[in-house]
Amino acid sequence: MEEKIVSLKQQGFTLKQIAAELDVPIGKVQYAWRKWRNQHQESEDVIPVKQKSDKKKEKTSVTASHKQVASAKESVDVKASPLLEKGPEGYWQLPDRYNVDFLHAVVQSPNSVYVCWEVSDLVKKTLELQFMRRWEELPKAFRILDVTLLDYASGHTNRSYTFDLPEMTNSWFVRPLDPNTTYVFEFGIRTMEGEFLPIVASTPLDTPRAEPAGVGRFAEPVRRWQYGEVDSPELLDTLPKYAAYRFVR
Repeated sequence: MEEKIVSLKQQGFTLKQIAAELDVPIGKVQYAWRKWRNQHQESEDVIPVKQKSDKKKEKTSVTASHKQVASAKESVDVKASPLLEKGPEGYWQLPDRYNVDFLHAVVQSPNSVYVCWEVSDLVKKTLELQFMRRWEELPKAFRILDVTLLDYASGHTNRSYTFDLPEMTNSWFVRPLDPNTTYVFEFGIRTMEGEFLPIVASTPLDTPRAEPAGVGRFAEPVRRWQYGEVDSPELLDTLPKYAAYRFVR
């Protein structure tokens, strides 16, 4: 088992990958790898020093032995991570940014959403030329749009809220939000007139229900349409035909 772990480690596998490959607990892999390294290092440290009558030569021999021990320790550290030399530059690191325009929103709970974004250098340069100010000097802002049962592309919203962001912010936990609601999140800047100018936006995102299905705020209108108590849906006219009404009637 120890030989397999050492072999895989020297091939560039991480301890976690080795544990998955051999189907053993990661603690066992860590113990075996640490044990092998200690034994290997001890064997390198034990270097015999010849005893000579001449004190000057003996001092030179001891100094040389210390240098050999130091070089042996350095070689052990290099062998511990062979891909640091063989792998491409930046192999072990994720890039700080991708230089693309995006805004992603991920639901954390019915009342919370995590949002992260990035603005490319080309867009930053364009805004700097347009507003005659450096990107770092432009005030950043974030807007939350409630587009429940509305078409976001048409520009209609039920409500919106805009707040300022600290400089160099690229992520935010948005809360508190309403459950069973459709939101769109936008990151942008404020113009010299104080108006919000969106740069990147998320796709419409639905927060989960906070109560059992059928007990939401649209349950009663759906029930009346389902049982034919009304001739047409009581919700907004922009509701598409393939939405909830099609499946419950």
